[in-house]
Amino acid sequence: MSKEHLFTLAEVTIVASLVLGLILLVLMLTLFFRKTMEVERRISTPGKQLEFIRLIWGNGPIGRWMRVIHVYAFFVFRKIPRVGPRIEARMGDEREPLPLSLKLWVLVPFTVYAVLMFLFFLSGWYLETFD
Repeated sequence: MSKEHLFTLAEVTIVASLVLGLILLVLMLTLFFRKTMEVERRISTPGKQLEFIRLIWGNGPIGRWMRVIHVYAFFVFRKIPRVGPRIEARMGDEREPLPLSLKLWVLVPFTVYAVLMFLFFLSGWYLETFD
């Protein structure tokens, strides 16, 4: 590929990742948030971090975003060897095993969003927009 083709590809990637990322962000904060609240309700226990996050941040757009991030972090960080069980114990408990489909409502959209934002910044770096 020539440099012009790579430049055009980076331009398309930066625009597409930004638009898709914003659409996904809006979906996570509106339509998908009901599933996130269901997961949060099942894994947060009284006196633990997820309960306090819900009480502190509330239900506005920024509060919803913080709650999505913390529920996602609960599932990701608890898989870290040696440190994961301590993080899980501090954040909440999965008292009853959650169905995989319910976990995926939180994990898949946020992971796709993170990948899109990585592509956005990588394309911006390639296009030298940060210089």
